[in-house]
Amino acid sequence: MSSNGRFQERFITPSVFEKVEERYLAGPNGWLLFAACNSGMELGAQVRHEYEGMLRLHGVGEYEIPLLGTSEEPITRVFDDTETCPRLPEHVAGSNAYVFQSTHDRRSENTVNENIQQLLQVVRTLRAHRAMTVTVVTPYAPYSRQDKPSFMRREAVLARLFADQLEVAGSNALLTYHPHERSLYGFYEPKMTFVALSGMDLFIDLFDGFRGWKDVVCVATDAGSAGFNVVYGGAMQIPYAIANKFRREKDETDLLGIIGDVQGKKIAIITDDEMSTGGSVRHTVESLNTQYEVEKIYVAVSHMKMQPAAVAGLVEAHEKYGLAEVHVTDTVPQTQELMDLPFVTVHSLARRFAATINRLHYNRSVSDLFFRL
Repeated sequence: MSSNGRFQERFITPSVFEKVEERYLAGPNGWLLFAACNSGMELGAQVRHEYEGMLRLHGVGEYEIPLLGTSEEPITRVFDDTETCPRLPEHVAGSNAYVFQSTHDRRSENTVNENIQQLLQVVRTLRAHRAMTVTVVTPYAPYSRQDKPSFMRREAVLARLFADQLEVAGSNALLTYHPHERSLYGFYEPKMTFVALSGMDLFIDLFDGFRGWKDVVCVATDAGSAGFNVVYGGAMQIPYAIANKFRREKDETDLLGIIGDVQGKKIAIITDDEMSTGGSVRHTVESLNTQYEVEKIYVAVSHMKMQPAAVAGLVEAHEKYGLAEVHVTDTVPQTQELMDLPFVTVHSLARRFAATINRLHYNRSVSDLFFRL
């Protein structure tokens, strides 16, 4: 009896529970925890800053969300033989963990596949040490363009492989932004949850001043993004058009024409989910300006993956073909060469991710936050 009494007095006094309650934001899936892989530290810190700011704004109080993985103390260490080993600096049992990783990061020497491997190892480590649930946060979903084999090519569906890897590692959900294809949902359900923010809200906010203008048209760079563009045009109350292109080998494209209500328009808004070589956008801008006499062209891209060598094409379009502004997000960390261009603006998504994580943490609707039909 006396030993049991001492045990109770030392370990489970009410003060212990009070400290735990003060420290953690408890939800139905565990207490809130952020963890950042080596290429997700900046993103994790930004989202935590926004989340804590939202708590203060709504009168919840001063909370410091635990964040594992900083430049001073990274989770993943690299041994001399180049093997990697995640180590957690504190306990994670019972947590609802959100793991941040930028899989495409040119500031790092790591390849996309190396960043994915680090991500998988961190997820497995969290689950091995009894995190209750783990949600992976990759603003750009890797391999999302490989959701089906190319026509008459011997390929595999690598987007499905990435989903399978997350499941095997122990992830419960993936949170991402503006996926290349909606088919990705089918690779995750029902064993995992796939949460994808559409990108529609940001594009509407950027150009809301053009809503209902008769001399403005929104243009998709290809048929693949036509569905998104039609919805965007409806939300903006402006007509839409689609650039008809043919993709050759080595990512070269031929623009065959623009289909839609373009005649007589003075302003065009080009939206796209991602840009790598910039060829499709560049050809569309040139065609709109030279063939249809569109005077000002605005470009909004969710994922800017442009190679440094392709930046010159944007500069040429700005100087010769009426490209007025380019708006991109920070889903992919941008090179300084691109950020230094005066007509390019990079928009942070940290607040959108923070608001979404808040809804997920408490099992509330995410769609209430964003644009809906």
